[in-house]
Amino acid sequence: MPKIIGATVSEHREKTRQALFGALSSLLHEYPFDQITMAQIARRAGIGRTAIYNHFEDKETLLLELMSSATEAFARILLEALQVVDDPLQKLRIYVRARLELKKQFHLAVEVNIRNVSQPPAKLREHGKIVRDVMFNLLREAYESGQISQPPTPQTIGLVQACLAGQDLPDSPLEREHVKINTEKFILRALGASEESVDWIDPRVSELNFVFEENSSSTIHEGEPGCPI
Repeated sequence: MPKIIGATVSEHREKTRQALFGALSSLLHEYPFDQITMAQIARRAGIGRTAIYNHFEDKETLLLELMSSATEAFARILLEALQVVDDPLQKLRIYVRARLELKKQFHLAVEVNIRNVSQPPAKLREHGKIVRDVMFNLLREAYESGQISQPPTPQTIGLVQACLAGQDLPDSPLEREHVKINTEKFILRALGASEESVDWIDPRVSELNFVFEENSSSTIHEGEPGCPI
């Protein structure tokens, strides 16, 4: 009889799923995805080797569900963070910072073969659309306000996303901030922002700290400069 780790069967299933998400996320910091096995994931999560298949048929499916969970957390916390400022350019900075932190904390920027999964989960598609819509609206607001010269076309959005996908945040808080600032400046200059606006960061933006936790209780903190993220 498997050990129940929740008060109810549904709670047990959710806690098990979160344990598997945490295990895969942890392993992705140590190994390429192709080298990770279901047995490793189960062992890291403290779950029976065969019990893992009661929740996910293979590691590709598990990865897609982890990505869905991470995208949901990102969409929720991003929308909250964007309420901090009104300026479109500063909102673009928030988007850049949030995206970099998501990649750092979930380590999802991996090249993975998911051909065995016929279609991404509906939740992943839904939350992905929210994120794309947010990006489009941010670019549109900045363009219509005259703060950038590049319109919000699919190509523009794709180039911004590609730039973000190629950046990794270091562990050192100071180096981390340095990468964020340089990435922001590069993207804003590419979008046609003025040098003066590129060089100024609203203190409320620089003081934001993003925490995307695997248990989906993601949080955003204001007014805590220098705190580890």
